[in-house]
Amino acid sequence: MSGRAPAETDGTPMPAVAPIPPGSRRPLLATGLAAAAIGAMDGGMSLLWETRGAPLEWGGVYAAGVRLTGAWNLRLVTTRGVVPLPVADPPVDPSGGMWEVVHRSPPLTIRELVAVSPGGPAVGRELTIETDGGSPERVLVESGFSPSLAPVLVEGVKPYEYEVRTRGTTVEVTSHGYGLGFDARPLASHLWLNRDPWIGGRWSGELSSLTSDHELLVDPGAPATLRLVLWGGVERTLRQTPPLGVGFLQENWRESAQRAWSEWAVNLPKFRFPQAPELEDGCALAIRALRRLYTAPDPTMVGLVAGYPWYSAIWCRDLAWMLPTVIWLGDYDWAARSLRTAFRYQARRRVAVLGAEEGEIPMQVSPGPIFLFGTSDTTLHYPGLVRRYACHSGRDDLAHELREGVAAAIRWGRAKTDPRTGLLRHGGEVAEIDGATARIGSVHYGFDAPDTTIWDSTDRRDHAIDVQALWIDALESAAELTGPEAAAEAASLRAEAASVRGRIGAYRWPEEEYLFDSLRVDGTPVRRLRPNALRAVSAGLLPIEVAVAAVRRAAREDLTAPWGVRTLSDRDPGYDPQAYHDGQVWPIATAWAADAALAVGDTELGYRYLRLLADRLRAESGLANECYRGDRDAPFDSCFLLGFSVAPFLTVVFERLWGLRVRNGAGSVAVDPRFPPGWEHASLNGLRVGDGYLDLDWHPSGLTLSWRGPSPLEVLGPAGRVVLRPGTTSDLPMSPPGPKSS
Repeated sequence: MSGRAPAETDGTPMPAVAPIPPGSRRPLLATGLAAAAIGAMDGGMSLLWETRGAPLEWGGVYAAGVRLTGAWNLRLVTTRGVVPLPVADPPVDPSGGMWEVVHRSPPLTIRELVAVSPGGPAVGRELTIETDGGSPERVLVESGFSPSLAPVLVEGVKPYEYEVRTRGTTVEVTSHGYGLGFDARPLASHLWLNRDPWIGGRWSGELSSLTSDHELLVDPGAPATLRLVLWGGVERTLRQTPPLGVGFLQENWRESAQRAWSEWAVNLPKFRFPQAPELEDGCALAIRALRRLYTAPDPTMVGLVAGYPWYSAIWCRDLAWMLPTVIWLGDYDWAARSLRTAFRYQARRRVAVLGAEEGEIPMQVSPGPIFLFGTSDTTLHYPGLVRRYACHSGRDDLAHELREGVAAAIRWGRAKTDPRTGLLRHGGEVAEIDGATARIGSVHYGFDAPDTTIWDSTDRRDHAIDVQALWIDALESAAELTGPEAAAEAASLRAEAASVRGRIGAYRWPEEEYLFDSLRVDGTPVRRLRPNALRAVSAGLLPIEVAVAAVRRAAREDLTAPWGVRTLSDRDPGYDPQAYHDGQVWPIATAWAADAALAVGDTELGYRYLRLLADRLRAESGLANECYRGDRDAPFDSCFLLGFSVAPFLTVVFERLWGLRVRNGAGSVAVDPRFPPGWEHASLNGLRVGDGYLDLDWHPSGLTLSWRGPSPLEVLGPAGRVVLRPGTTSDLPMSPPGPKSS
């Protein structure tokens, strides 16, 4: 077998995209802090996924914000010919950092492990081959992939030419400052570039494939093992001595992947809902999904990627939706490092070509470094996140460290406040980037953006209701974060927040018993019915009767479909069930609806929304899609895992279903559960508060509380309070929940 060109092994070329059998569309995903592997249920590292209405290939290896490869295909050949690789059992992923699959093709059994380095930008693939035949089997394993080496910024963009060289046993591929390394044990017998034999050295040109073959002798009772490793990111990653991949080849992949998960999970809070095991399962799956998004491609860039496959970089707005959950899970260190990352790249001055204004938090950051600005709501999240971190952790060091960054964010918001309306004005940010770059080149972002709120490519100018809610929270949070020496500034911030609060009444839409989506500068209302208005309900900006009516209006079938909440009412003239922002169903919008319903005391409706999200997670094995069609329950133009499809769901469970709020620098916790009628028991064990842990055991008549912490903790309920000394247990009476504004 040795010496054959790979195209000759069975008379046909190795396919660039492996076919996906029926029923195998569920993706496989393994992640570490600096790398990811994407495959499909057929066990291969190839995934056809709908993008812009057409199937595109998204499988392969990603590292440090860079897509290293396209599909990474394997083929086995024996003296009898090509060995089929049917999946004997469904693939399993015992930790978020690997997956395992068994192929049985008598007399061979092939056990395949795909593992991601927990901390480094490397992915390994291990084949263990055994035979139950009576004689040894010679097996040729052929590995082939196409290089990509493009930051995950713009879909479908990759270099045209590459440079390939050998360094020791490693093959290195580089282009435009990015690179990948490939190594194996046993070493490759032959290499091919573009299916032409290559003996090593240095080569440059257009490169569509890099192929290697590896010869194994499989004796009965003595399995043979092949290990393949890919790693990389920015080109300097390849300059380590010894090469990073060589070190990873020597590790115990299974043990390191499982250890990384267990070390993180050991102190996580644990939910129990005996009357709702589906919700309990959904919470566990969402926590697991969130951990898959943790990323630290370099020490200056720590956070969570937005999602997979095409948002595998840090998008600071998406990060803002995830960090409240990270804090509730007690991972204060990761939250602090993530906040430092966002503020590290905060604009210090106006940079028109990047769409940056002084004080603005970037839209996206990736190694290189590459960072883009140009959103109107990202920056508004961060004062509140700093305040939340300080409250939960009981630590004020980060708030002191980021005080000037918070002040700069407020100055940014003040500069965008329209003096005629007193409201924050937004829209046209990407249009400004286009204008600034018109004379130096042409860049297309994949969408036209007249407005860059969370619904990026639809017009919500000039004063979207949810942006004003964020601005109020930013002002009030900044006031809380000012030191005692800045009392005048704190008072000014609170006065500004109160002024904006006083203008929210202008959004009332009596005919619909709802709120206008936006207001124009001249006061003209934008009469579009979206779930965004529910953010004003959750923020407590409305009289209770108005808030209740808005929640009930949103629950009607034109906005709430049986599978979730649409981004726009299907009665709107601009409704399109396939439109990203004008009709599709988003899980984050469903979480908003749950949050608002529970905030006004409608526990049954709020719980129904939460069950929708939990059932979605269970149906998709913990991978929550970004969005679904508005006219039927089917993903469309959707990442298969998006952080803000899982994190807001968990935040609602903590803050609304359990009714939890941490106060006074972790010295006090308020709890006001909103469980559905008929529930008899629920518990939450290991809730981190400051440097201690609180256990809550609920039954209809009250709560039993246990506290493990270094100092006393005050717990406030709707019918009283207790002070828990370290190591003590106490009961807190409950009263039946009633409507409340927030």
